[in-house]
Amino acid sequence: MAELGTCELRLAKPADAALLARMSRDYIEQGTGWRWRTAPLKRKIAAPETVVLVAEVELAGVRFTGGFAVMDFELNKALLSLLAVHPNLRRQGVGSKLLRWLHKSARYAQCQHIELQVRADNHKARRFYQQLGYQEEALIPNYYNGKDAAYQLKLRLLDR
Repeated sequence: MAELGTCELRLAKPADAALLARMSRDYIEQGTGWRWRTAPLKRKIAAPETVVLVAEVELAGVRFTGGFAVMDFELNKALLSLLAVHPNLRRQGVGSKLLRWLHKSARYAQCQHIELQVRADNHKARRFYQQLGYQEEALIPNYYNGKDAAYQLKLRLLDR
């Protein structure tokens, strides 16, 4: 595997929505139905209470979108809706870099915690989030399409 060169973060633009939708379908939503299509992602990109963050990477001299994240900000909490990283870039710090940026934003917005849901059978993702300080709060049966369970995870920002 080639070594990751640069990884720069930027806010998503409406023109990114189609690619981010395909990444969501291919890297996150396999087996759960394709919910995060182009139109919903364009709405998230335009929404003032949402950050859609893109990781532009360079790998073997080629520059491309290697990952992205979507976070909604509410009164005292943030909700991480999506986090996707290209399979060839996993375990190279792209996901962690996206989350560190979002964690800082949530603290700046005075959020008390960040919540997310992850498939119960996705042990690698659960371990990744736990290594960043997220704690499993609850098991939600039938969360995805009325059949697959999810764990609700929470990162308390006031403790960090």
